[in-house]
Parts: sequence; structure tokens; C-alpha cells
Amino acid sequence: FAGLVSSAWGNSNRAGFTIAFQGVETDLVIMTASVMPDEILRVRTTAEADSEQGLLRREGNEWLWTAPGQPGRSTILFSQDSQTITLQVFILTPFQNGVQDGLNGYRIGRYASELFRGLSSYSAPKGFIDLSHGPEDLQISPHFTLGQFICKQQPGHDPTYLLIRPALLIKLVTLLEAAVARGCAAPTLYVMSGFRTPHYNRSIGNNTTTSRHLYGGAADVWIDGDGDGMIDDLNGDGRITRDDARALAQLAESLAAKGGRNWPSGGLSVYSANAAHGPFIHIDARGYKARW
Repeated sequence: FAGLVSSAWGNSNRAGFTIAFQGVETDLVIMTASVMPDEILRVRTTAEADSEQGLLRREGNEWLWTAPGQPGRSTILFSQDSQTITLQVFILTPFQNGVQDGLNGYRIGRYASELFRGLSSYSAPKGFIDLSHGPEDLQISPHFTLGQFICKQQPGHDPTYLLIRPALLIKLVTLLEAAVARGCAAPTLYVMSGFRTPHYNRSIGNNTTTSRHLYGGAADVWIDGDGDGMIDDLNGDGRITRDDARALAQLAESLAAKGGRNWPSGGLSVYSANAAHGPFIHIDARGYKARW
């Protein structure tokens, strides 16, 4: 990142131990999971655990947490050596794909019934996060809040529903950390588009039924450290162009090459500016490498 002064947050985002759940493993000090009412969440860790809601018990190297029977939000705290990881757990509002078109007046639409590539991550959601169980400014990972991922439909509708995958959050935090280490001063990534309902996705002319946005596993983002609503001049040429998005994508590619638990496999692409927005990158955690 040309012309930027190196800086870093240190290790304030991360604990000295990990928790593993729902196909991810992380040491981030704040993370998010979603379960259905009465569902059991299994978390593998060496840490101790505590929760004021639900039923929590240890079984070998795992903690088994049984969710309450009603939609809402609970918190599980994992502690070891005076460090803590906070897991925000959303108990989803049930949804029947193909039977219901929405929830309480909020349009959702219909998901494909056939699994894309046979991957379970493309199963139709059985439920959605109710935004009121947040609230919008709830930290769901270091530097990211629940409200950043709301679908841009029916503004202000109460209730509003969404999805967010922990694997995506892990990638976004890791990318932001790397950008800050290169000298960026942004407190977060600007999320232009996070979750999209199938209804909204079609309304903007996107006919694909396999977009990871539909599953809460993708985000279109840029770095906006100066708060002007556009991507920063990352390549130092004095202009805001697609090349700045390419610079951010190149940083993401370097993280993908490194691999490991902080970079779940997924998609990456660069997009140019149009009349509505500046250049940005798409990033997702679809479970396999994709570039376009």
C-alpha cells in the first residue's frame, strides 16, 4: 500500500487459545454463531465456559450448549489464563423454504432446493437472525457490527432478518488486520453489501440462486479510512480507480496463499466503479477457491 505508514493493533483482537465450532476455528476475542431453537452447539476448546442461558455441559474436549427454545440471543464466555472469547449465539427465527415467502412482513423469497455442488453450506436456511435480538451496533467480531450486514431492502422495517457466517467474519477481520499492518487507519471495512434475501437479489437483476450473499457468507467491501464513502487511494497514485481495489484484492490473495484457520477457502473478485458506488472487492467463504 503505497505511501502508508506501517502501524498495527498488536494482539488485541485475539486470545491465546482457540474455539472450534460449526466448521471454523478461531482465536478472535469476539465471534458469532447461529443455531435453531433447542439445537445443540458443540464447541471444541481447552478453555472453561460459562453461559447464563441455555444448558451447558462438558463432554471430553468439547462443550455442548443446548439453545433455549425461543428465538433470541445468548452469550457464551470461554476463559483461559485471564483471557476471554465471547461467542454471541443467535437463536434463529424458524423459516420454511418454499412454504413461507417472508417473516412478519419482511420479504425473503425462495431458496433453491438442490444443493449447489452437493455442499451442505448451500442448504436453504432453516431460520434467520431477528435484528432486534442484536441490536444493530452489537459487536459480532472485532471491528464489525451486526448492522453492517443488513440487506438493503425495506429500510427500517421492523422486524428485519438476516444471516451472517462466522467464516466470513474471520476473513474480514484478518483482511482488516493485514491492511492496518500496512498502514491503513480504517476502524473497519465498509460493507456495501452483506446479506441479501433471494427476493432482494432478484430485484437488483441478479438471477443467480447460488450467491453466497444469500447465505450470509459474502460481503462487498472497501477500505474507507478517511470516511468519504469511497475506497482509499491504496496504490498512492492520487486517484481512486479499480487499481485501488486490485491492491486490496492482492492483499487478500497473499492471505489466501498463506492459508490456515484465519482464511477459510472462498471467492474473491474486483469490481469497477459505477454511478452508484466506487471500486470494491467481493469476498466470500464458500468452501472452495473461486476467482472471476
